[in-house]
Amino acid sequence: MKKNIIFCMALTSMFLVGCAQKAPELDSSVINTSVPSIGSNNGTNLDSQIDSMAGMNSNSSQSYGSRDEMIQAIERELQPIYFGSDKYNISMQEQEKVDADASVLNSDMASSFAIKIVGNCDEFGTDEYNYGLGLKRAKSTKDALMVAGVDSGRMAVTTEGEANPVCTESTAECWQRNRRADIELLP
Repeated sequence: MKKNIIFCMALTSMFLVGCAQKAPELDSSVINTSVPSIGSNNGTNLDSQIDSMAGMNSNSSQSYGSRDEMIQAIERELQPIYFGSDKYNISMQEQEKVDADASVLNSDMASSFAIKIVGNCDEFGTDEYNYGLGLKRAKSTKDALMVAGVDSGRMAVTTEGEANPVCTESTAECWQRNRRADIELLP
């Protein structure tokens, strides 16, 4: 009996301590240079928009009418992070988007919101495989955002697997658009 108690205490302490934080995996090779922009900001005027967001104080939510409208305005500036087929490491091209998203998330206007990162997959693979891959993509995005300065305590990861496609055509471009991590704000 005493051995069982000691074993349970040791197991619990290992669980509570957790794993060491590691740097995100980056892929220096270009996965797909023709990753489409899905209705998101292409970065041309992102710096000026981030600067204007950062200059707002906490009373600026009144200009949006509601907290939900403020969330929607911030989320329009966030870009999905795309991945290669069966990959969960972030390419150098996508790292630029992560850095831009981190700037938005660290702005005065967004810094009070919790963040949900949702991993998504294309239609290939089993449900279990896609669920796991989507979770790895979300975790990789979270790690990259942490390296870029976003507080890890604000972020949670989840996955939709293949259940949330943005495109349903059977083309390579469409499949690429579904291999992504979306960043959302929580009210």
